[in-house]
This record gives sequence, C-alpha cells and structure tokens, in this order.
Amino acid sequence: MKTQYNIFYLIVTLFLSTACIAAVDCSTYDSDIALDINIKYGKIHYDNTKSNSQFPSKPYATTMGLTMSDLKQNFSADSHIVQTSDGSFCVSLKKVHATIGFPRIDIYIDKKYRPGTCNYNVIKEHEEYHARVQREGLQFFEPKIRQAIKIASKKIKAERAFSMDQAQAMASSMLDRIQRDIKPTMDFVQKRLTEENQVIDTPESYAAETKKCKRW
Repeated sequence: MKTQYNIFYLIVTLFLSTACIAAVDCSTYDSDIALDINIKYGKIHYDNTKSNSQFPSKPYATTMGLTMSDLKQNFSADSHIVQTSDGSFCVSLKKVHATIGFPRIDIYIDKKYRPGTCNYNVIKEHEEYHARVQREGLQFFEPKIRQAIKIASKKIKAERAFSMDQAQAMASSMLDRIQRDIKPTMDFVQKRLTEENQVIDTPESYAAETKKCKRW
C-alpha cells in the first residue's frame, strides 16, 4: 500500500510540475521596444598636409583630392530578464540604442595646392560635393532607416530561457535579428550614395574641372 501511495504521490507531483511549467507565459512581458536612434551626419575635417601618394586610400592617379566617409552602425540594447516561478526566465528587450551615420568626413587636398589658389578651390569644391552627397543622402533616407528599425523591433517578442546564460544569449540574438532585418535597407542606402558620388567621378568630369585652372 505504501508503494502504491508513493507512486501516486510521484505522479501527482509530476503532473503539478508539468502544469506549472506550461502555465509560464512570457508573452505577458511583450511590449513596444523603446528606440533611441541617433543619426550622425559627420563634421568635415580638411587635411592639406599630405601629397596624393600619402592619402589613406589611393584615388585615381590624376586625382588630387579625396573624401573619406564610412557609413557606420552601432547597436546595443537594454534587455529585460525576469526569473519566473518555475525557475525559468522570460527574456525581452526594453530599449534599442542605434547610432548610424558618419562619425566624421575627411577631405584631403594635395599639399602642393595651397588654400586660395585656383587648383585648391576646384579640388575643394569637388570633394565638398562628395561630402554633401553623403550628408544630404543620409538625411533623405533617415525616415526610411528609422522606419526599418521600428518594423524590425516590432517583430521581437519575449522568449523563454532555462538558464541565465541562455537568457543573455537570447537577448543578444534578438538584437542581431534587428540588425539583420535592417541590412537590406542599409545596403540600399549605401548603394544609392555610391551611385550619386560616381556622377562626378568620371573622366569627363575630371577633364572639365581641369580646364578651370591654367596649370596643374
């Protein structure tokens, strides 16, 4: 009789434990993720101390100026990890921080052309066009970028983990998914900026600019 009682007690205990586990519903922690999006347009820095061969990126042999501006992305998130009654964890994101844009824009002008000369002014005008394309292009696409992040964040729902390590990895994975979802948008923006910059980086454009000054 005692053996039967022990078996019955074990079955009841297992049933109650299973019911308790099934009762955990992490969806109660779902809520709109707050977004902190910072778009950087980059301050322009001029460098007239290097020759063409010393530029950090080698332009065309005949080009005496260079504009460098990398479209950067930096994401982080505030996670919300709650231990439930059965010892598992509900994982969600409270806030996503995104910084996108140009930390700085560097314009290099060959040092043999001094400020105030015709050559310097023509090169400066050309490179400032590139800088303007980057900044104004980013400004134009800013609403599209913000919308992409908003849509991606709304796809993230609270999930259940069974250890703190798994919960932290899950939170990191949620942020990765947001970045992965906005990648097509960012690739499109980069492609359009590159195409617009190429408009004046042609042999015809260089030839026309060369004619603006008597000597090079």
